[in-house]
Amino acid sequence: MTSPIEQVPTDVFACITEYLFMGDLCALSRVTKAYHTVVQPLLWTVIEMHGSGFHVESAHNELRAEEATRRTIPPYNVDGRARGRSEEFLKMISGDQTWGKELREGRREELGALVRWLCLPTIIKAPSTLAQTFAHFVNLEHLEISMFWEPNPSMDVFQAPLPGLQKLTTLKLRGYFPKDFVRWLLMQPEGVEELQLAVLDRPVGNSNCAEGKNQVNPPPLENQRPKDPKDMTEDELANADEHEDLTSCKRVAPRPLACLTTEIMSRLISLKRLYLCKPSNGPKIDDDVLHFSTFSDERIFQEWNTLLRATRNTLQHLTLDQRPVAQENVAHGSRNKEYMRQCANSPSYTRFVEMVLPALLESKSCPNLEVIRLIGFEAHDEGVDEFYHNYVDHPNCSVDVPGQLRAAFPNAEVSDYTGRRLISWMDSGEVMPGK
Repeated sequence: MTSPIEQVPTDVFACITEYLFMGDLCALSRVTKAYHTVVQPLLWTVIEMHGSGFHVESAHNELRAEEATRRTIPPYNVDGRARGRSEEFLKMISGDQTWGKELREGRREELGALVRWLCLPTIIKAPSTLAQTFAHFVNLEHLEISMFWEPNPSMDVFQAPLPGLQKLTTLKLRGYFPKDFVRWLLMQPEGVEELQLAVLDRPVGNSNCAEGKNQVNPPPLENQRPKDPKDMTEDELANADEHEDLTSCKRVAPRPLACLTTEIMSRLISLKRLYLCKPSNGPKIDDDVLHFSTFSDERIFQEWNTLLRATRNTLQHLTLDQRPVAQENVAHGSRNKEYMRQCANSPSYTRFVEMVLPALLESKSCPNLEVIRLIGFEAHDEGVDEFYHNYVDHPNCSVDVPGQLRAAFPNAEVSDYTGRRLISWMDSGEVMPGK
């Protein structure tokens, strides 16, 4: 005989579940087998494993309202424990954990196949675990990861499983990732419509290079400086594994990591929304104590150039975000707007004008571009103390990038924002969480 609780009309039951938290849904799934069948997809289809304000807090002030509007999915209630819970979740799916191993492989495949939307902050502990885990998400459409740093001498040991994520339409990556992992995520890029990249190379701080200590954080070092990126072909840049000689540097500013191959970029045939973010030069006063990698900066700008040219036929919404690097103690002595004014038109700005702006100004080749947002590229005096109006560390070499883009794209919405600095720990060289 059917239980009365199972006779609730489908539309009424669906209405009830909309008001339940994850814990309530878990309890409901254990009431009957029929309820378990219906509720299980609700628990696994969308997974946002972080605190309620995680994304809004990390967004620029001008973009927070839009971020909150676009993100209407309630997250799991894991405030203060997000990274730990994310790690447990990934280990369970991969089977790399005692209680995770209790799940038979068929069950892990079943649960992984239910996930359509996944957003989590985590730490790389074993790249091999990443491969085992994400290979289960065969139906994943939206993937968003904030990867924090933990010293790991085997960071580059990543064996990509086959095949890639064939149904992925949105990919957002922020933090420290193995290059090969990023390339594996984009192994099937034809369906990707939205891409956000803010990928960093491994941090290098004075504690990691101190005499007598094991150098676990710095990347492999070469005795010779690599070939100048300006003299390298696109294929050479995409496949290059050379690293800048950092043997004499004890403190290195966070470095962007160029990950995409020319072949991957040429296959992004459906891309509509693109958000690219990178560190840039800070004030000149830091030059003696903080090394900013020109080599990494030029490589990422070359990637931006190639990516913009490869996707210009479909691109509709473009955001470029440049963040000057500040040392951890800068927060005690200045405000963000003053700091951004001080760092305006840095050498990184000049490199952008030379290497990326020409690709942006090809308006005839970008027929669908509707929105262009520039963050942290031009000087903004509004809201800055008068003392800072003429106090800048870099000469005023502005070429009015927003003005040129408005002239080239008269029908597009072009916005220009002050932006925010990127603060890093002096000891380890890594980006401060939330910054």
